[in-house]
Amino acid sequence: MPGTNDFTCKPRKGTHPVVLVPGTTEDAFITWSYYGPRLQQAGLCVYTFNYNPMTHPLMEASATTGNIYSTAAFMAHFVDKVLKATGADKVDLIGHSQGGGPLPRAYIKYYGGDKKVNHLIGLVPSNKGTSLLGIEKFFNKTGKPANTILTAVAKHMNMESVPQQLQGSTFLKELNDGGMTFPGIKYTVIATRFDNRVFPWTNALIPEPGVKNIVIQDVCHLDFSVHTNITYDPMTFQVVFNALAPDRATPVRCSVRPLT
Repeated sequence: MPGTNDFTCKPRKGTHPVVLVPGTTEDAFITWSYYGPRLQQAGLCVYTFNYNPMTHPLMEASATTGNIYSTAAFMAHFVDKVLKATGADKVDLIGHSQGGGPLPRAYIKYYGGDKKVNHLIGLVPSNKGTSLLGIEKFFNKTGKPANTILTAVAKHMNMESVPQQLQGSTFLKELNDGGMTFPGIKYTVIATRFDNRVFPWTNALIPEPGVKNIVIQDVCHLDFSVHTNITYDPMTFQVVFNALAPDRATPVRCSVRPLT
């Protein structure tokens, strides 16, 4: 993808390599083709990856759908590759959806990322999961049989990350147990009140000390970005860049972003 994965790049003083993390069913190019070139033009070393493609024949190009533990283990390998190539000791992570919440936080908690991440910036992350408009209530009420069937179907299609991200899932309970943050890591969460995937939208937020939770409509009331188009929103990009490089921050220009 243009602007990314130049393993000869050396970070400028005071910066870290940036790893862009895609979300569930997302290809890195589809998610990050707006961010990659612009971050590179800003003088940053930028990297991204695809992993765990769907095995469903109609959606073979989709990635980041499998078991989050597996994807987090791969992410650990990828980050190590970036650190070795750049000579850096830590990376900054910018992620969307699963890639801004459960996936990088699983990497941080279980696969050594607590020592290798400087800043995690999550765009509409599914930190506390999603109700999927009440689907999670159905599985909670019907109990173990329904959950067993859902898990089996998801595993067969390499889509285990979907039930893992349902509100109240065992995966999320274990991930969030003991706190959602780690000392020494900066956390920024960017949410939208018009999220059309994470329900309720407040499930994106991390209600812990030191976390910077930003609601896009509090920055610009004219911005109606939703979950699926926020990585192409110029205003949100400026908010992300200001969080990533506060010494180079510029005023955010508020403009109309239609609800699409």
